[in-house]
Amino acid sequence: MIYTDDDVDFKFQMPEKFDMEEIRDALLSPNGPGWIKLDGVYSQKDVEMARERVIYHTNTDYYMNKIEKHEENDEVHNNYKGLVWALLNKGRIFEKMVQHPIIVNVSNSILGQNSQISSLAANTVLPGMKGQTPHLDYPYYRNFLPADNPYILDDSPPLAVQFVTLLTDFSEENGGTAVRPGSHIKPRYPDDPKEFFDNAIQMTGKAGDVVIFAGAIQHCAMPNKSKMFRSGILQHMTPVYLKTFEDVAGYVSEMVKDRATPELRQILSLDHPYPILKS
Repeated sequence: MIYTDDDVDFKFQMPEKFDMEEIRDALLSPNGPGWIKLDGVYSQKDVEMARERVIYHTNTDYYMNKIEKHEENDEVHNNYKGLVWALLNKGRIFEKMVQHPIIVNVSNSILGQNSQISSLAANTVLPGMKGQTPHLDYPYYRNFLPADNPYILDDSPPLAVQFVTLLTDFSEENGGTAVRPGSHIKPRYPDDPKEFFDNAIQMTGKAGDVVIFAGAIQHCAMPNKSKMFRSGILQHMTPVYLKTFEDVAGYVSEMVKDRATPELRQILSLDHPYPILKS
């Protein structure tokens, strides 16, 4: 790899047009779309450092070479593992990215003070790979809800916010995430794919942009019909009172914990006192 942890600085780039009220309105208003894109949140160098490590851990260059040689795509796709977990142990650039002031401030504003990381992963999709079935993310799973009151979350406060950091450009051709605007207001599982796709739009943007969307919005990754891979970081934030999807604080190394800033300690809930043990 070209970059090392010594190349990471903690100077944060801020987009020219950052308006907290606009973000809150997009995600919380009954008439809001449920998502918003912020341009240029991360510098070119930050993106290059993160992408380099993601490509290394997925061995993407090896598989792209196979595709370019016109080897059997089904075999390539079946052997390729595009998801990378435990990012905080895989380079200091990820420690920087997860605590960007925009991510921390937006999460605390929407989810409450001391919001936390529920899951963190990078996802890379090779050319020719298929898309996903439309779905809702954790914690909006139907089997979590009372059988006699499945719409109990209709009037609940937001339980999750997703931040998608683009490590490559996202386009309609390479399968940028599809979302159904407005579907977050009354959380419903998208059982009818046709209805979803008839009302969905695709997120597009440049590497370094960040897409923020409400955790309750219907969405899915789309097929990559381009000749290049698509890659992004998925940072899922929840209120501090909710059990996280991953045991993020549990897997983070002691080295990362020891050098963590107050902001990183907050979003890892390292100082959260609960649950308590009483004898």
